[in-house]
Amino acid sequence: MMQKTKNILGLAILFVVCIVTGCSGPSLHHNAANGSQGTTNSATSNQTPANHRKGTGPGVTTKPRSRPFQYPVFGLDTEGKDVLALNERLAELGYLPVAIASNTAPQITKKNLLNPPQVAFQWKFDNVPAQLKNLWAPDVYTEMTRAAVIEVEYLNHLAIDGIAGASVWQAILKPNAVKNPYPYTYVLVTKNPDPEMLHVWQAGKWVYESVVNTGIAGAPSTDGTFAVYQRYLSQTMKGKNPDGTKYVDPGVPYVNYYNGSQAIHGFVRQSYGYPQSVGCVELPVDHAKVVWSLLYYGTLVTVEGQYVPPLPKTSQKPSIPPKQAGQSTRSTVYSTYGSR
Repeated sequence: MMQKTKNILGLAILFVVCIVTGCSGPSLHHNAANGSQGTTNSATSNQTPANHRKGTGPGVTTKPRSRPFQYPVFGLDTEGKDVLALNERLAELGYLPVAIASNTAPQITKKNLLNPPQVAFQWKFDNVPAQLKNLWAPDVYTEMTRAAVIEVEYLNHLAIDGIAGASVWQAILKPNAVKNPYPYTYVLVTKNPDPEMLHVWQAGKWVYESVVNTGIAGAPSTDGTFAVYQRYLSQTMKGKNPDGTKYVDPGVPYVNYYNGSQAIHGFVRQSYGYPQSVGCVELPVDHAKVVWSLLYYGTLVTVEGQYVPPLPKTSQKPSIPPKQAGQSTRSTVYSTYGSR
């Protein structure tokens, strides 16, 4: 009896000590091998501590989680090998006026975006305008590359922002990537010499030209090269004139936005060929219809020069030398659609 009391007392003391110190005492478990009761320590216990995750203990190898592939994202003036990879793929799909100077495609994939194959480029046409040539750099995201990206976005029904991101990469790297279905087109707007003109270059040839009006001194058409990013067959245009008055022009036809609120479009005026607009490039409506049929999303537009009005005409007629044998009498005549 005395021994039993001592055992009970000892167990009680041990229980109190465990509560105070937080110790984990021996646990009883059933030994399946011999059917006897035994003791084991916490290291071999079937219990799992709360701060211990399965598969991370000693001697356990775990397969690391694979992170989703991160496509490079960049815009204007970015330089690098990933831009080179982008231009190689865009050229292969026909979105640039250059081509890969090899019969073997560069095979751009996710694995080599940051280290693409080294290739040579060549112009697809002989008489490339100097303004267009100056925009090309194989490893630089120029306005030419941005224009190609805008066309990719439009043809693949993506949001149009001119940024090369994951959706653009996925569109051009998939096996059935959409190739450019249009001939390469470029627009040059010249403010000088008089009259102001718009010229369309397509697939190596100047195919169309028209007199235009650019912006007046208080709202000039911005010089530079830009890509067409939005188009409307007809639109109501609203805004403010330089003097603060408001204008509302319903039904403006054949609208091609290329630089913010500046667009190439048709507009009825008494005459054309000199600054009259509030920043846009205006054409006679029938000419604007033709230009609309030649332009696409991503078409590059260069606006350049400073308008210089012609010298006033004198009443004296210039002398005309007699026609020589074999001399051509053909000349180029530009219509200004009315008098100034």
